[in-house]
Amino acid sequence: MKLVAIPLTDYEAWSRHWLPFLPSISRCTKESVQTLFGQIKRGEVRLTLVWDDDTRQAVALIGIRLHMRDHDLIAEICWTTGRDYKAWIGLLPELEKMLRLAGVVECRPICRPGWAKILKANGYRLTHMMMEKVL
Repeated sequence: MKLVAIPLTDYEAWSRHWLPFLPSISRCTKESVQTLFGQIKRGEVRLTLVWDDDTRQAVALIGIRLHMRDHDLIAEICWTTGRDYKAWIGLLPELEKMLRLAGVVECRPICRPGWAKILKANGYRLTHMMMEKVL
């Protein structure tokens, strides 16, 4: 397995690999597939695929939002979806290296509670908690 960051100019060429993941993200985020597609098209969310060379297929999709905090580039991992996460969770240090090379100084995964144990084992710490309630 390896990570493949999709350049903004190549999203269409790679769409057959990342588009199948949007319905799953849509269910989790409660945003329509069209809304998610728009975020990608406008460059609001950058895409990275977890790629299996053996099958020549993407097994997961990672969505990353970048923003500035004063002079620091911050990355928020806003989407992580795919199958058999145990086969690719070991790529987290490679993702961090890619982000560092892009100038990112802090990575903030937005995750479900089950991911907290995995992230903590990789040096992440809890800084904020988000809760939600349907009104």
